[in-house]
Amino acid sequence: MNALLEDVGWRACKSAYRLDRWRLGELDPAESAEVQSHLDGCTRCQEAVAELASAEAAHLASAPPLRLPAGDGRIRGVGSVTQALRRSARWAAPTAALAAAATFLLVLRPGEGIRSKGPPAQLGMYVQHAGEVRRAAWGEPVQPGDAVRFSYSIARPSYLAILSVDGAGLASVYFPDGPLTVRVEAASDAPLPLGTRLDGVLGDEQAVALFCDRPQAVEPLRQAVQAAAPGLPEVPGCQRATFRFTKRAGP
Repeated sequence: MNALLEDVGWRACKSAYRLDRWRLGELDPAESAEVQSHLDGCTRCQEAVAELASAEAAHLASAPPLRLPAGDGRIRGVGSVTQALRRSARWAAPTAALAAAATFLLVLRPGEGIRSKGPPAQLGMYVQHAGEVRRAAWGEPVQPGDAVRFSYSIARPSYLAILSVDGAGLASVYFPDGPLTVRVEAASDAPLPLGTRLDGVLGDEQAVALFCDRPQAVEPLRQAVQAAAPGLPEVPGCQRATFRFTKRAGP
């Protein structure tokens, strides 16, 4: 179990992380059946699953809609920075200890964050579709025009950039909207101050967050991501975390 979860006095037999993955259908069939069998006879774990679901619902209900202009808000290169990204208010963070734990473990499935050194960095994503906000699962389908907002977890202050390679193989920048990486503080599931409305390029997309020890120019990072695709670039002094989603046309 993550140390952050141990600190909140978790009382169930199974870890919050494992129970939440079971709740979201992210376990393989054998492991899911084992957890289900345990839950059939364990009141404490049944109550824990209900509390995790309640904490997630409360957190998402507290998040105001993303207020974004129409159009694609990503940055294709330093020379083509658009005004489509708008700074918005930070989403309210849950205050209950259980909600904080649940929010942390909803960010990323194990093994998805890739680290070069130090504690693992993690990347998550929230989606606003048809006026409703939801936490996106790894590989989840989204639609052109949806608004997305990334969140991050990191154990120490870092200089952050979030880039991606879309279904057309083009690398672009989600964060920041300036030429240099932006310092972020150590945090768990902290929403970034920029939201983005997705463009019409369909297909699988991989976002990669680079948490660097010192400021870096963003455009060389974008070029490195482009050159390494579909793999990940090796950037000295930076930790990496990834998140995948699939953009599909709406009904």
